[in-house]
Amino acid sequence: MSRIKYLAFFILVGIFFLSSNFILAQAPSRQAEIIFVKGDVKIQRAGKVEWLDAKKGMRLSDGDTAKTGKASSVEIAFDMDKKNVVRLEENSTAILRGRWLRQIELPNGRIRSLIKKLRKDSSFEIRTPTAVAGARGSGWDVFSEANRDQVKAFEDEIFVQSFDEEGNLIKEIVVREGWQAFIERFEAPSELFELTDAERRNWDSWKEDLSERAEAERRQEDKDRGAEFSPAESLGDTVQEQSDYKDQILETQEIEEIEDRAASGEESKREGETGGGGCGDGGGGYP
Repeated sequence: MSRIKYLAFFILVGIFFLSSNFILAQAPSRQAEIIFVKGDVKIQRAGKVEWLDAKKGMRLSDGDTAKTGKASSVEIAFDMDKKNVVRLEENSTAILRGRWLRQIELPNGRIRSLIKKLRKDSSFEIRTPTAVAGARGSGWDVFSEANRDQVKAFEDEIFVQSFDEEGNLIKEIVVREGWQAFIERFEAPSELFELTDAERRNWDSWKEDLSERAEAERRQEDKDRGAEFSPAESLGDTVQEQSDYKDQILETQEIEEIEDRAASGEESKREGETGGGGCGDGGGGYP
């Protein structure tokens, strides 16, 4: 009888691991969600030609492009709790990049980022044609135009990198809360300038508005659930939460694999140096 119990136990364990691996293998890339639209906002899916009208609730993935017209804006959330949000201002273009949507290309225009919920070893980056501004948790603006970029830090701190015409790193600086920097094309970042009171008030006003809209939406959702409970809707929420959890597991696995490969490469380099072989340093390049 005990043999049967042991056999049943190992069968259950095997089924659990097989199903877990299958779920992880089938997990899709992370998606973002449009939570606010004002005016003329268009979305172009990755690999597609046509432009679609942006709508609240629309999902966005790696390679999708958002474009705003005059007096228009769009806000995009990157997590269910809406703790990580960006706002694309008028006359701007942004492209979502990366399986985990940790990067946004900003060919032109202005984007506002509020990032509060990231892994400790992750960062969120805004990339212009010749600069990168990013953080692990912060609030900042990036404005990119023809000849220069402007970066403003409203909360915590951000790192700013500038690159030359060949994509080589020129300089990296840290911009702390309450300060801003300018980056002329293919030049090092400028000295820091303090933000004005008007700029700070504008940021605080936006955060307050964002919080009020999120709270109103939560109250409406609670009211709708109280009026008519939907098992299918509840199941959908559960599936989305599980998907986010699987995304986190996959991201952790990918980071560990990259670190292992880097460690292996470093070990090989040391062995080569011990054996008399030299290894030259490669130049830093624009990612």
